[in-house]
Amino acid sequence: MNIIKRELKANLKSFLIWLIPLSIVMYVASIEFESYAGNQDILDAMASFEVLFQALGASVSDITTPEGFITILSLYIYLPLCIYSGLLGSNIISKEERDKTAEYLFTLPIRRDQVIRSKLIVSLFYSVLFNILLISVVGISYLRFDRSDQYFSFLFNLSIGVFLTQIIFLGLGMVLSSALKEYKKSGGITIAVLISTFMLSILITMVDGKLDFIKFLIPFQYFPANDMLSGDFNIFYILVSLIVFIVTAFSTFVFYKKRDLYI
Repeated sequence: MNIIKRELKANLKSFLIWLIPLSIVMYVASIEFESYAGNQDILDAMASFEVLFQALGASVSDITTPEGFITILSLYIYLPLCIYSGLLGSNIISKEERDKTAEYLFTLPIRRDQVIRSKLIVSLFYSVLFNILLISVVGISYLRFDRSDQYFSFLFNLSIGVFLTQIIFLGLGMVLSSALKEYKKSGGITIAVLISTFMLSILITMVDGKLDFIKFLIPFQYFPANDMLSGDFNIFYILVSLIVFIVTAFSTFVFYKKRDLYI
C-alpha cells in the first residue's frame, strides 16, 4: 500500500499537466461547435472535404450534431490518452533507475513482483481516471446543445473504446521498459509504434477497404468513434485488447524479475 501511495503522489503532477490543458481544448472545441450547429452553409462549404472526414471516421453531415462533432473530435481523445498511458507505463517502470532510487527501493522487505503489481495498479488507476474525467468534460461541454437520445450511451461507449485502446499501449510501454537494457528507449519506441499505427489507421480508412486485412494490427481501428456511436463493439477486438494487455502485463513481471537494475 505504501508503494501505491508513493506512486500516486509521484505521478499526480504529470497527470494534471496532461488533464488540464486537454480539458480546456475540449471545452474550447464546444465553443467552436456553436458555429456549426444546424448551419447548412457550413455543410455546403465543407462538402469537398468529405474524404478527409471519412479518414477521421465521420461524415460532413455529422458536423452539425454534438454526437457527430465529438466523433470528429475523438481524434483528440484517442491519441492523447493513448500517448499518456503508453508513456506512463514506460516511465513508471523505468523511473527507479532514472531517478537512482532502485537501490533504496529494493533494500526494503518487498519483492519485485510486489513493486510491479503496485505500479500496474497505479497505471491503470490514472488511465481510468484520465479517461473518465476527460469524457465527462466533453459530455458536460455539449449539454447546452440539442442532443439525441444516443448522447450519453455514445459517451459511455466511447469511454470504453478509448480505455481498451489505452491499455494496449500501457502494456506495451511497461513490457518494453522492463525488457530493454537501455530503459530510456522504451518511451520512444512506444510512441513510435503508437504514431505509426495511428497513421496506418488513417491510411486504411482513406483507401476504402483495400487494407482491411491488417486491421487487427492497428489498435486505432478496433473501436472507431462511429462504431461507438451505434454501440457496435467487435467482440474479437475486445478479446484482442484484453489478451494483449494481459500478455504484456505478465511479461513485465517475468522480465523485471530477471532484470539487472542500473543504479
